[in-house]
Amino acid sequence: MADEQLALEASINDFFHRSGLTSRDRLDCYNFVENLYPGRPISPAICQGYCSMTIFVGDDLVIQFRPESYRLNLQITDAAREVYRAFAPETKYLATLPESGLVVYSMRRIEGISFKLFRANDAFIARSTYYRMELCKDFAAFLAKSWNNNNVEELPLGRVGKSIITRLKSLAEGLPSRFLPAVRKVLRNLHQIEALPWVLTHGDIVAANIMVHPSSGKLTGLVDWAEAERLPFGTCLYGLEEILGEMTPSGFQYSGDAEELRALFWAELQRHLPELEQKSALDAVKLARDLGVLLWHGIAFDNGAIDRVVQEDRDVEEVRRLDAFLDLSGHVDLDWVSKI
Repeated sequence: MADEQLALEASINDFFHRSGLTSRDRLDCYNFVENLYPGRPISPAICQGYCSMTIFVGDDLVIQFRPESYRLNLQITDAAREVYRAFAPETKYLATLPESGLVVYSMRRIEGISFKLFRANDAFIARSTYYRMELCKDFAAFLAKSWNNNNVEELPLGRVGKSIITRLKSLAEGLPSRFLPAVRKVLRNLHQIEALPWVLTHGDIVAANIMVHPSSGKLTGLVDWAEAERLPFGTCLYGLEEILGEMTPSGFQYSGDAEELRALFWAELQRHLPELEQKSALDAVKLARDLGVLLWHGIAFDNGAIDRVVQEDRDVEEVRRLDAFLDLSGHVDLDWVSKI
């Protein structure tokens, strides 16, 4: 517990330092929350994001402080709520603090804990096949909600959606040569990917943003929709890998039952989306999955710049994810599917 507190303090301090803010600005944040919700218990979230500070108010409310450069697009967060219902938090703008310029939002707190904490605090349950089977099925059902949802057609394309070809060409020029076959395959077949439904896509599906019920492991929602935008269906399927394995000092390691769970996920996705029984549609979604892997792990974050191709010696974890995720590109063990 002491280590958790030290890590929490360090992450909050890092946020204020990166934002060019002071301890006084941090105190202003807490005073703002205390004045707005007098008498209610407040505490910082154990998992803090890179671009914000998050505070819990009671059991049902989240207050988040973000620099202007990481301001939320409320059109996007409203759309996420409309498409994914209770799996996305209801988000409202509250104020902009006059001294620090931090933008303040309130959000409905999604039930449960992050999969990252679940995995760390209750490793035996989190790694059991049964619990992750439930999570894989829930993740498939979650993604399927977007397929036939036409409510996002009016959303303008975001930074990634407007620059897919440009980014792929940069990846073809800058990635280590072993990844070039995957990039070229996606480029050759981009027309198939773009013919898929363009859906509201969460922009950062990692273990810290996947919320689960601590006693059942079932998916309760996703947090941090700041980078969400409209993209071809399947682009965020890189998130499945975060359920099937995790980063270790020696690289990204999959669990022993990963292939069984992967097959279960695809079978469940096809159950929710009969359109994927057509091989051409299923192949296009698998290509979109590869596109997502390349865009999310082939391009460095760099404080939100997302315009630099990752480098072997500089972006070790992202390159290791590329090695693991692209090696499994499009693979589904049909023997497992037949058993489900």
